[in-house]
Amino acid sequence: MNAGTPSTLGRFKVPLILLKILLSVLLFAYVIAKVSPRNVWSTMRSADPGLLALAAGLFLVSSLIGSWLWARLLRAQGVLIPYPKAASYYFVGLFFNNFLPSNIGGDIARISDASKHADHVSPVFSATLMERLIGVVSIGFLAVAASVVAFHRLHLYAIYATTLAVFLLAVAFFASIFHRGMLQAFERPFRALGAQKLERAIARLMDDLHGFRTEGGALAAAFVASTLVQVSRIYVHYLVGLALGVRISLSYYFLFVPVLAALISLPISLNGIGVREGAAVVLFQAAGLSREQSFSIPFLTYIISVLISLLGGLIFISRTPRRAIGRRLERRKLERAVERDPVPREGHA
Repeated sequence: MNAGTPSTLGRFKVPLILLKILLSVLLFAYVIAKVSPRNVWSTMRSADPGLLALAAGLFLVSSLIGSWLWARLLRAQGVLIPYPKAASYYFVGLFFNNFLPSNIGGDIARISDASKHADHVSPVFSATLMERLIGVVSIGFLAVAASVVAFHRLHLYAIYATTLAVFLLAVAFFASIFHRGMLQAFERPFRALGAQKLERAIARLMDDLHGFRTEGGALAAAFVASTLVQVSRIYVHYLVGLALGVRISLSYYFLFVPVLAALISLPISLNGIGVREGAAVVLFQAAGLSREQSFSIPFLTYIISVLISLLGGLIFISRTPRRAIGRRLERRKLERAVERDPVPREGHA
């Protein structure tokens, strides 16, 4: 039964991907139908290129900070990777996040790369999971703080309640890493199913997460870095808004951007396409923006993120010729070694 589970999941993988693509196309088409494509193009065409370039630069800086954060957590788990190499893995992950039909494709890519520097994949996986968790806690905190400011101006009580619930849930999960007994709750379902291999893998992952309890310095640095990343991404949206001539309070962005981030992380669409734009139209219109402006802010921000992530694509593509050259050099070294010290033929020893 356990052996058949992967093949069962494999059979559903392609239909699920096709369903996500279809849903994204339908949602995007629906949003486009609700706005005027001509007005959207007019709005985006008049954007200030200088402010857009500044937004792209800020996104690049935030990604460099994010790669340092990930490398710091890896080091806390005993996985020592030079920062330039860790940054290259991180940007390859960004590339695959944007160009694979999966919300975790980029994480899988960088875990695969970083695992080459570790004895087991578990410490790399736990560091990546911790990076994601700290990101949710930090952006959730910013959203809750923005909710307090916007509470009397916008009566979006469902959003406020959901934001608070997600933040508290993330904090609770983070707190659980300091208590190994609480982490055992994640192992029990696999033990009950008799999935011993999965249970051992989960147990090792929980042990690695629990190991962060002695890494107070790394966690503190990670929180600061993650907060800088999240604030930077919010300011990227703000700069794009300014480029489009939008003049609204920054507190709206601190509330709306985390909500959009949470929605597009749900595995129901292709990289959040359609969901992002539809939710943004609803949210930003509440702040007094037109439909075209509400659509254009997250859409242009997404385009900027895709363009920056192409750096990861270039890094990934460049690996093939480098590896080919490396193999050729190794072959030449071997040939020269054989020429210098030829193996004696049988009978002539």
